[in-house]
Amino acid sequence: MSRTRRSPLRIPFRGLAVFTAAAALAAAPTALALANEGNPTVLSWGAGRTGQLGNGTLADSLSPTSVTSLFRGDVDQISAGGTSSADSFVLARTDKTVKSWGHNSSGQLGNGGNTNQTVPTTVPRLTNIKDVAAGGKHGLALDTSGQVYSWGDNAYGQLGNNRTGDSRTVPDRVQGMPKVKQISAGCDFSLALLENGKVYAWGRGIHGQLGNGSRATSSVPRQVQGLENIVEIDAGCYHALALTADDTVKSWGYNLYGQLGNSSTKSSTVPVDVDWIEGVSDIEAGAFHNYVKTSDSHVWGWGNNQYGQLLEGDEAFGDNVSRTNRTAPVEIPRLEGVQHLAAGARHGVAVTADDVFAWGHNGEGQLGNGTTVARFESVKILNEGSAIKAVAVSLGGNTTYAY
Repeated sequence: MSRTRRSPLRIPFRGLAVFTAAAALAAAPTALALANEGNPTVLSWGAGRTGQLGNGTLADSLSPTSVTSLFRGDVDQISAGGTSSADSFVLARTDKTVKSWGHNSSGQLGNGGNTNQTVPTTVPRLTNIKDVAAGGKHGLALDTSGQVYSWGDNAYGQLGNNRTGDSRTVPDRVQGMPKVKQISAGCDFSLALLENGKVYAWGRGIHGQLGNGSRATSSVPRQVQGLENIVEIDAGCYHALALTADDTVKSWGYNLYGQLGNSSTKSSTVPVDVDWIEGVSDIEAGAFHNYVKTSDSHVWGWGNNQYGQLLEGDEAFGDNVSRTNRTAPVEIPRLEGVQHLAAGARHGVAVTADDVFAWGHNGEGQLGNGTTVARFESVKILNEGSAIKAVAVSLGGNTTYAY
């Protein structure tokens, strides 16, 4: 998921190996290398104008750069938020703390101020955290007791504190839910998966993203209709996915690009069934497109495909190449067997056993190939002291993270 939310299995990493799917490309470019000495840091690349790269600068980076003083061995999870590259920010969960950096005009860094940060800083008031979620301009954290905390923008009640219109610069508890096991955040709404398998949502509802049959805003958590025995949730920008105990997928909310996967482009205020797909083991909601991985290691995708997010057909990326949005899942053979996936606004990235592979839009260098040319690209990271276990991308922006 985003922007990744969970801690996937650590995998072997051999920086000199070639990603097999990329090898099949007719004109795969030479990948760039980055060597880290000693304890390898979290890596970032792409848009940097709000400090979201975490390297102390406000410049974009077309190839991987080190996040200052944040080491991969210490990081369990990264969730990257923002509605665009102009307001992107990041939350990183370690064993003992939550770190944040990037845009902060709404207090989304949770550090008590509103100043952007170009390097990671500690979020106060958070202990024993097991999940974090970065939304459009707000953040969520979940502790081991099942309590949810929220901070940042509250224009639509997405903090769940029975108020709207006032932001909050430090975390505070969200009331009104039984014990929670997972959280996720969209551009303007929040989700919580309860230990009993039910799902709650709060925030803006104009596109149906709260899933309660209404388009009204809710400043307190309300149950998503008809969802039982849910095992995983993930929020896109204005839509959401839920993985059921029988390995099928439900979706609700905004559907202009077919991101609900039910063979339509009609938005829905209640959960609907995603077509065809079964045997799903993981879900990943991007801003306007989605990926799922099945138990046999196949990957499927649907939704916005303007920049080749679904890795279909013509490999040319000229401005005159049109692509078809997919309103139902299509298989993505190039991604078979990937270890971890992340979907952003207009690009995707995956970890294989040997490599990091990025594709889609590249206007701010988010593919990490040293250019701003959109293509399928293998991002080579050499001489690493520890594995790349996961990747994350900004919810609505153009920045990529590997850790």
